[in-house]
Amino acid sequence: MVYSSRSQYDAHRDRARKAIARQKDAAEREREARTVRDAEILAMLAIEGASLGSVAADVGLSKSMVAYIDRTARASFDSAEQARAYLAQHAEA
Repeated sequence: MVYSSRSQYDAHRDRARKAIARQKDAAEREREARTVRDAEILAMLAIEGASLGSVAADVGLSKSMVAYIDRTARASFDSAEQARAYLAQHAEA
């Protein structure tokens, strides 16, 4: 009986570890996707004639979300050129 309990415990532990690893991978992919999204939004806003409203409508986000991305993305990228360089490096994403 002790052996059976231990093997059940081990099986649950192994599944939990695999689930945790999948969760960490998913979180990392989401962080990468947000970074690319932010760089794209910043690059769009840097183009002459672009506005928060037009970018929001084109990408399907609220204007306040685009404004938030603009404000926070500028903390990570000092210029549109840096955002474009990042996008060029991650073109396959």
